[in-house]
Amino acid sequence: MQELSIERSIVTAGADPVRVLSVFATRGYASAREATQAIFGLINELLGLRICVLTRIDLEANTLTVLEASDRAGLGIVSGMMLPADEMPCACVVRKAVALREFDLEAHPAFRLLPACTRLGLRSYIGVPLRRSDGTIWGTLAATDTRTFETTEAHLQTLTVLARLAVLEFEGEEQRATLAGRAKVLGDRLAMVEALEEERLCAARVQAVLEAAVTVSHEVNNPLTVLQLRLGRLMSSLSPGTEATEHLEVAMEAARQISQVTMRLRNVVRLVSTHYLSGDTQMLDLGASLEHDAFGPEQEVARSIPA
Repeated sequence: MQELSIERSIVTAGADPVRVLSVFATRGYASAREATQAIFGLINELLGLRICVLTRIDLEANTLTVLEASDRAGLGIVSGMMLPADEMPCACVVRKAVALREFDLEAHPAFRLLPACTRLGLRSYIGVPLRRSDGTIWGTLAATDTRTFETTEAHLQTLTVLARLAVLEFEGEEQRATLAGRAKVLGDRLAMVEALEEERLCAARVQAVLEAAVTVSHEVNNPLTVLQLRLGRLMSSLSPGTEATEHLEVAMEAARQISQVTMRLRNVVRLVSTHYLSGDTQMLDLGASLEHDAFGPEQEVARSIPA
């Protein structure tokens, strides 16, 4: 209903390009495609031509691509169609960079021989170049029909204004896509920086734990070595199987486990916390903080950091 209201407003404006621009500019469009379809509706209301296309033309490759289309004549012209550019008058518009209007293509000595025009039975034609903000021309906004329609210079001026509006919509969409792409790249880079910073902090924390572990190992192992030597001498002086020997064996096993823990501490590669007993106090989960599970109280430590 809103688009129909806009079309009626344009008709009331008398095809004045300035008034067309002011009326069209009051409506915001969700996409360039939506804006183009609205433009096609205006062209049909103003000129009566039933076929409207917005094309991209590559003269070097001789290709014409229909980016958007409105085919109220039922000729099967749809978005995405491709055909040789030199089979349509649109190529002439781009090549000469000028607007073109023909009352009857069949009466034109060159256009009546164009294969696409003959195949589709096109008669009246009006088209203007799509000129980017940098001055380059990349296609056309055109309208045509299988019947003849009289078009005027005022219609050509209005079509030129609408073409400029279409270009602005497409350029705005391209800019938004570019900004979105840049924002994604920036977001990816920021995520990478955050990940690297987290790795740095984690490495710093692990290094601090390792330094503490080396200190603990040094401070514990020195008296622990003396303790183990003394226990060994005591055991060797006693007869096997006695109660005293059994107590010494338990003590030696406890000393060995203490030594094993200090060696495992030196192999921490990440910090994994766990709850101490049932309270809120946290402690290092030594098993989960190692590179793998091979280091345990019952395993020989194959790798360690020198104290």
